[in-house]
Amino acid sequence: MPRTLTQHQIRQRAVQTLFSYAVQNEMATTVVKAFRENVEKLEAVLAQTIRFDVDFRDERITVRKFPKSLSEPLEKIYEIYEILGVENIEKTTVAKALAFMRDFGGYAKKMNEYEATNLFSGIMANLNLIRLFQIELDEEPVAPKVLEFLKNLPEKATSDEAYATFKKTFAFLHENILERYSEELFVPAKLATELDEKLAKAEQEAHAQTQALLGRTKTFVLNYDNEQAGNLDEPSYFTTLVDGVLQQKETLDEKLSAYLAKNWSFARLTLIEQVILEVSAYEILFTDTPDVVAVNEAVELSKDFSDDKSSRFINGVLTNFIKKD
Repeated sequence: MPRTLTQHQIRQRAVQTLFSYAVQNEMATTVVKAFRENVEKLEAVLAQTIRFDVDFRDERITVRKFPKSLSEPLEKIYEIYEILGVENIEKTTVAKALAFMRDFGGYAKKMNEYEATNLFSGIMANLNLIRLFQIELDEEPVAPKVLEFLKNLPEKATSDEAYATFKKTFAFLHENILERYSEELFVPAKLATELDEKLAKAEQEAHAQTQALLGRTKTFVLNYDNEQAGNLDEPSYFTTLVDGVLQQKETLDEKLSAYLAKNWSFARLTLIEQVILEVSAYEILFTDTPDVVAVNEAVELSKDFSDDKSSRFINGVLTNFIKKD
């Protein structure tokens, strides 16, 4: 028979589970959080007209640098792609965008800033088109011809229309050269589309991992000192506390924040203090446990996992909490 845990021990295990899960989950989701933050930064920049630092010498434009608000998140996303193990990473739009930015100054020879900006915006709208810069022209740089192609494109052109426009713009090229470029090249490869897709997939995988992580954490905390063979049954009140706190975390944190000192946020508390307060507040708000019992248990839990100063702090916060809620 599995040994029976007391109510206080159940609360102890709930606190240990929530604490361990929070630590491990933070590590597991750091990459996805960084991914999301950099995608948001990049999309905000791309929604505006790009301004790059330029020099004009001998009728040619030289791009000294792109704004860090564009280059830094793009570089960080590429690093995240490497961490996530994205397949064929060099063929992604992120890699193409970085390559285009790296070579842009060379592509934009003999262009004014307005033309260069239009060229940049047009290529970033379909990064497959950087392949057009592989065309070698005898008498002029290829970039002005690519810009001409972009200007001639019908609004919201289909891949068929874009391909037809390309052939018309570059009709002077030998057939052997034109054959290297197929209709598939003109299917838009947008940076924003890829980022949204990759981010959604990363978030789905992270969610699945965190769900599995919670299950493993519960099993470990309930059984790390178990001398019997096999796992112990999961007490129903343990499940109620752990799952309930996670489901109501935002509400609990918001309500508890109202009883902290001025200019002191809930996030600034130690993690163990946060968890103990959340468990107690959940019991007060969502279970039949008497308020005084929930507060006394929280004080005892703080003695188990922290110190006297923390116990006095938790007692003060929760005493005010039950008086006013």
